[in-house]
Amino acid sequence: MNATGATITSVTVVPMRLRFHEPFAVTSGVRTHLETVLVRLTASDGTVGWGEASPDEGVTGESPTACVEALDGVLAEAVVGRGADDVDALGSSIDDAAGGAGPAARAAVDIAVHDAAARRRGVPLWRFLEDRIVAGGGTRVGRDHLQVSRVVSMDDPEVMAARAATHVRAGFSTVKLKVGDPEDWRRDVERVAVVRAAVGPDVGIKVDVNQGWRTAEMAVAAVAAMAESRPLFVEQPVDRRDLAGLAEIRRQVPQVPIMADEAVGSAEDLGRIVALGAADIVNLKVMRLGGLRAAIAADAVAVAAGMRSQIGTMIESSIGSAAGLHLATALASVAFVEMGGPLMLAEDPGDLARCYRGETVTLPDGPGLGVTPRPPFRFS
Repeated sequence: MNATGATITSVTVVPMRLRFHEPFAVTSGVRTHLETVLVRLTASDGTVGWGEASPDEGVTGESPTACVEALDGVLAEAVVGRGADDVDALGSSIDDAAGGAGPAARAAVDIAVHDAAARRRGVPLWRFLEDRIVAGGGTRVGRDHLQVSRVVSMDDPEVMAARAATHVRAGFSTVKLKVGDPEDWRRDVERVAVVRAAVGPDVGIKVDVNQGWRTAEMAVAAVAAMAESRPLFVEQPVDRRDLAGLAEIRRQVPQVPIMADEAVGSAEDLGRIVALGAADIVNLKVMRLGGLRAAIAADAVAVAAGMRSQIGTMIESSIGSAAGLHLATALASVAFVEMGGPLMLAEDPGDLARCYRGETVTLPDGPGLGVTPRPPFRFS
């Protein structure tokens, strides 16, 4: 398809409520459904690009309703009528709308812009992203598949252990445990220890606190006690604003790597974390950062600092998950990948789950994201 001259003619927005296979519990509560928003961007030559916003008021600061309003309003105005191939100019226009649009809403349009541009060139999104990274002086990575982990929601230790063991039997060598009891960190330590006993010494265990521990002192005690269970890392143990506390945990318990997650909303945020020595690893979430361009900028900071990264998820359907997987294929700092939303959803507008074989994901064939909404989710 000709890659010159087309303009963006419309942005269509559809909110969706997608059911999980089973309730999903974290420190902030229990979810039975994913509230997400799909975006379809159409160019004048008929090319369609897809995007997704998966907001969380506690992380991205947006509700699904706020995302819809921003996408229908300031973000549609930011891209309609502009050239479909100038990703940087479109990105700047999206950034200029930040005052009226949160990061998940911006991410949805940004993903759709990149999907459309890659489709117009007839290349998969990872190749489009990698070519742009190399043109900017970055490294060509050359991954052809990814390994993902399965998440275990917070529950009684024995229940979590049984779920983790089920995932290991299904072919996963790494599991992520949701913990973060603000009143009883010892219960979290028990959760991790019981899972370790159930899965054996060779399975990787990630521990995600989701800002659940109230103080750095509590977190230091918990992380030190968890060290015996040999977690791969402990993710965001304290409030995202407490960078000094994060640095103190890392200083006092150096044997357990600390990951920054909710604390990273931009490349500038990551730069501050690096300057403070507050984390060993960073979780790069497209939804929290505001899109693929912003994630690439944050990756550059991580690479310069010698820091490893994880491509994480707010839990997205096949559309947003595909974007994260393509990104993970292209970024040099990536050591861990999550993007397990399609495996968690009983309802999904796309069919990305077909690309998972145990923990191994092979990206779908075809240009752009390689996935599109299917019946009954397709819309006109």
